[in-house]
Amino acid sequence: MLKQNGFSLFEILLSMAFSSLIFIGITSFYSKLQAILLEKNLHIHLEKNIHQGLVSIAKDLKRAGFIANQPEKMKKLAIEINTLANCYIFRYDSEIRNDWVYNRLNPTNSDIFVYRFYKNNLEYKVGAANCEGSNWEKIFDPHDIKITQFSIKQQNNYFVINIAAQLKKNKKIIYQTVTIIKNENPF
Repeated sequence: MLKQNGFSLFEILLSMAFSSLIFIGITSFYSKLQAILLEKNLHIHLEKNIHQGLVSIAKDLKRAGFIANQPEKMKKLAIEINTLANCYIFRYDSEIRNDWVYNRLNPTNSDIFVYRFYKNNLEYKVGAANCEGSNWEKIFDPHDIKITQFSIKQQNNYFVINIAAQLKKNKKIIYQTVTIIKNENPF
């Protein structure tokens, strides 16, 4: 009788069992890897949005106090910090007009830039005389990001901006940063 080469039933069952264990392990690893990558992407999304919001605040804060050619025209404070209302007013000559312009009829043509922390978001307005009123522009999408903390503190000729946020869809995703900004204009 000829000897047949091949696998026995036991060998096939054993290889199927090992293959199944390897497949289950890979599937488990893949699903955990996907969850980790999703969480990391959400964290990057939050971090990127916060840093984009900080860019505009830092730009205005660095310019505060600037008056082209005639700094002696400064009649008001370049920076007003209202810690009780968590509101910050910056003034600078944005269009090199040799003065700080305030236009009540056309506030968007003014040199006053106001930020406030209001209802878990940062809001922005050009030409506001104070921190009250309506028609504020939200810096962050209120359906996506919740700002939990915001402050600007003055330390000599630099400012410390502290901001903390979390995603509304996934409250585990949080981000906090402290940024130091040097004002470029003496006031």
